Amino acid sequence: SVFIFYTKLEVFPTKIDFIDNLIDNTFFSYALTIFCLMILINGSNFIDGLNGLFLGYIIIIFLILLKTNLFYSLGFSVEQFSFLIMAFIFILILNYSNQLFMGDSGAYALSFLIGLSLIYIYNFTSNLSPFFIILLLWYPCFENLFSIIRKFTFRKSPLKPDNKHLHQYLFQFFIKKFNIKKIYANNLASITINTFNLIIFLIGSLNISHTAYQIKLIIFSVIFYLAIYKLLKIFSNN
Repeated sequence: SVFIFYTKLEVFPTKIDFIDNLIDNTFFSYALTIFCLMILINGSNFIDGLNGLFLGYIIIIFLILLKTNLFYSLGFSVEQFSFLIMAFIFILILNYSNQLFMGDSGAYALSFLIGLSLIYIYNFTSNLSPFFIILLLWYPCFENLFSIIRKFTFRKSPLKPDNKHLHQYLFQFFIKKFNIKKIYANNLASITINTFNLIIFLIGSLNISHTAYQIKLIIFSVIFYLAIYKLLKIFSNN
């Protein structure tokens, strides 16, 4: 909150009329930016429950920014941004092999920086749909919102952690179905989820200025998430 108010960072326009009318008020504009970053940060910590999932997700976002040349808005050269990706891939390998962990501080800090970077990219890039940015961040954000709704539905505190997230159900599925070691099930679950997101992002990157196109991809991703979640939950309970 201090950072947002100090830097006067806003997400504007959203290209949704009623929201844009509301955030004509500076306070609501800052509040929206803070809310979005908090959802992202908390959701990123959720998906960091498996090694490689959060870090791999961030690398995929970097690759999409490289493919679409959107990273130029951050002041990087191709060589600098490519080096950054390679550095994160090296860390990812250590993460997959249980040699290095993100931890709460790593997830919070990196997701905060990613959120800020994407806001800057949107603010300084013309003809970029805000929903392409939302698409890039849909998974951790929806994971957070879905977790809150799920816990409220079953009259549980949204502040208390549980092991009923999609990635945890998928992790348990691989262990039970294929009878493999936890580290292999962990890595397989992370790679599976990130492969899906990579495909969705690549499709989204084909038309980054078309809002309706991006919204359809977001809706598809959410529906697919809910369908897979239900199937994995049924499998887990059997």
